[in-house]
Amino acid sequence: MFKSLYFKIVLILLVFILAVMTVVSIVLLNSVTTFYINQFMDQMEECFAETSALHQELTDALSDSSYAEKQKSILKSYESILGIDPYRNYYILTMDGVMIDGSDTELGRELRITPNMLSAMDGKTENKRLRGDGYTDFAVYLHNGNAECIVYMKDSLEEMDQLSLMLLSIVLQTLFVGILIAILLSFFLAKAITAPIQILTKNAQLVALGEFSHEIEVHSTDEIGILTDTFNNMKNVLKNTLLEIDGEKTKLKTVLSCISDAIVAFTDGGYVLHSNESAQKLFGGDLEKSFSMERFFELLDIPLERSPKGIVTTSTNINVEKSDDGTLIFRDRPFGGRVFDVSFGRIHYISDNVKHVGLIAVIHDITNRFELDKSRREFVANVSHELRTPLTSIKGACETVMDDPEMPAETRQYFLDMALTESDRMTRIVSDLLVLSRLDNKRTQWKVETFDLCRSVSRLIEVMRVDIEAREHTVSFTAEENIPQITADRERIEQVIVNVLSNSVKYTPVGGKIDVSVRAAEERISFCVKDNGIGIPEEDQERIFERFYRVEKSRTSEMGGTGLGLAIARELIEAHGGTIRIESRLGEGTAVTVTLPVVCNPA
Repeated sequence: MFKSLYFKIVLILLVFILAVMTVVSIVLLNSVTTFYINQFMDQMEECFAETSALHQELTDALSDSSYAEKQKSILKSYESILGIDPYRNYYILTMDGVMIDGSDTELGRELRITPNMLSAMDGKTENKRLRGDGYTDFAVYLHNGNAECIVYMKDSLEEMDQLSLMLLSIVLQTLFVGILIAILLSFFLAKAITAPIQILTKNAQLVALGEFSHEIEVHSTDEIGILTDTFNNMKNVLKNTLLEIDGEKTKLKTVLSCISDAIVAFTDGGYVLHSNESAQKLFGGDLEKSFSMERFFELLDIPLERSPKGIVTTSTNINVEKSDDGTLIFRDRPFGGRVFDVSFGRIHYISDNVKHVGLIAVIHDITNRFELDKSRREFVANVSHELRTPLTSIKGACETVMDDPEMPAETRQYFLDMALTESDRMTRIVSDLLVLSRLDNKRTQWKVETFDLCRSVSRLIEVMRVDIEAREHTVSFTAEENIPQITADRERIEQVIVNVLSNSVKYTPVGGKIDVSVRAAEERISFCVKDNGIGIPEEDQERIFERFYRVEKSRTSEMGGTGLGLAIARELIEAHGGTIRIESRLGEGTAVTVTLPVVCNPA
């Protein structure tokens, strides 16, 4: 009962009413207290102001030897103005705080020293608006020549306390009535909210059992009505979804049967869950009856096996690829006179209302791929000269590590890092050669579009900001006004820009300066990168665009150069009908200028 929505709504409303009335009571009582004290202080400040008649009369009375009696008489004549009553009294005190006379001498004998009284005893009239322990007071320092005294006003606040009690009583009565009304209204409100929810709950249970024929009537347009209407729509969508799932199952079987690649799905127990016609033709027979995961691994020489913890490897030396989604790909697996790539992925299925994770294998016939080996070998022969250096370095590093098992860890890491660096260099060489090969054979696919060259240059500078800041370079970018947009292959042009910028960043000493500018003239746009780097010797400038040509081979190798970047850049620019030229002086810097037509037709 106490956990039901019905009870919670009633409880929330009651707590809300109680909290509101409590806050109102506190604010009201504090306001009454503050108002009463402020009114008392304002009244006293007005009556005892130095320019007031009362202050002047009391000060003049000090010249009389019996000034206390005279001052009492004066104060008594002002009782109505001062609000003197049984709760508020006045006293005439010496500078030591001893009562001389007052409106209530019995209470005067029990006076205690207060902060305001202390201020008057120091010869000051500085009263703080503070509520004391059941009182509030006001002290006035008076002097006339050598004669001086204190006029002290004290209010017991009993009148205010009586008013506060009366207000508290009214608030409590109001709170009691409010709680009764809140209880009554909360029952109606809870009933209005929970009744539709109970109906929805009952129908949700029917839907869970597979019953979709019941339709809930919508009686309102509020949130409950919208929820009811949404539930009806959800029920219809769920019904249609289940029908679509049944249809998709049928489609899936049809699709799998038409796929040329062999597909076999295994349960977590190693049995065949499903196989298509291609798999049955490849392995023969009804696989679901006579085939297993272990047999599959054996036939295709897959170095995996099934264990209670899942699929594990049986060899540490495995030529396997792993994608981001966890798919394993085993390349070049021979079987039945053909060669296959085998991909393994996880498959989720439900059996006996329990979710299981199985394994699905896709066997792709790649026999025709081997026909390309001849052309690949020819390609390797053409670039073997450039690949020999990194290969020699890698081999030397590996042999050094293998020949000295007790080699220090730092030395071993040095040779391993060297081997990794040379491997990366080989990768870049091959990638660049492929780009050049496509350009030479006119097989490059161009994607011509119109774009803002200035914006591309600015963006690429920001992309390379990390490398620029790492070398503490200062890069400036300027562009003339009204630079027209250029029509070209955006990706290829940006590739050239990145190549030129990266060369300036790499071959400019730390803390260097790089100026980038874009200009336009006579339907052509020029892009220029100028630095104060190491420069290029004059005798090397004519050959700088040759493939694999490097000015300082050792330094270029260390910085990751392949000698193909500028060659690719020239091929791309010339394919667009443009030009690229270099102006450089050794030790002073280099300027690379790329000029392109506004409208390019790459070929």
